[in-house]
Amino acid sequence: MPAVETKVPSKVSAPDSGGRGPHSKLPTGGGGDGEWSHQPAPRPGDRLKSARVALAVLMTTSVTLFATLAIGYLCLRRGETVFDRVSQTYIPVWKPISIPSLLWWNTLLLVLSSVALELARREYFRDTALLEEWLGLTRSALRRAFPWQVLGILFAGGFIAGQLDAWSKLRAQGVFLGSGPSSQFYYFLTGLHGLHLLGGIGVLILCMIAGFAGQRVESRRVMTDITAWYWHAITVVWFGIFALLKASV
Repeated sequence: MPAVETKVPSKVSAPDSGGRGPHSKLPTGGGGDGEWSHQPAPRPGDRLKSARVALAVLMTTSVTLFATLAIGYLCLRRGETVFDRVSQTYIPVWKPISIPSLLWWNTLLLVLSSVALELARREYFRDTALLEEWLGLTRSALRRAFPWQVLGILFAGGFIAGQLDAWSKLRAQGVFLGSGPSSQFYYFLTGLHGLHLLGGIGVLILCMIAGFAGQRVESRRVMTDITAWYWHAITVVWFGIFALLKASV
């Protein structure tokens, strides 16, 4: 009996269902991030560098403002005169004021405040402390930096209180804001500097609150670093203001 051969097709084609072929997933418009959603998160070192650059731009603007005021201070002190009918001569409008000796103590308090914040800043750059916080073992950086931050605020508060006391002493001598150009510049320069310092105190307090609110150590390190460098810059600006005021007595 002859063998019967049966041919089995090698590939069975599915019937055409009229459906759509494979296609890429269409955007749904949910996040709207586009390609940015695939970008890697910035590293802690990059965030720190960016924050320092932003601080440098801010402080350049502030220093330029104080430098402009200082130039105006010197020009007005040396240039403006009025004619005195009694003596028939020109006399300078500028009347020097006696700078309270309290400013020396205020300067010392500001320096101590800056030193305290520098020590707090360095606590966030200890490799061991950062590693312990990243691993969730302890919060040693926060624990070590917090006392220095408190001291920095106390010393800065003493500086501001001393500046207000110096204003009181000048008013007791009859030197008011409207007494003349010299008093106007004194009140304006010291007041503007005090406002800058108050802003720094506010940021420092927010930094301390963020630490106890569970903020990540990377963010706390950036905030502490920027606050400390801002403090150093404000201290240097005060050196310039103090020297200018003392030289104009």
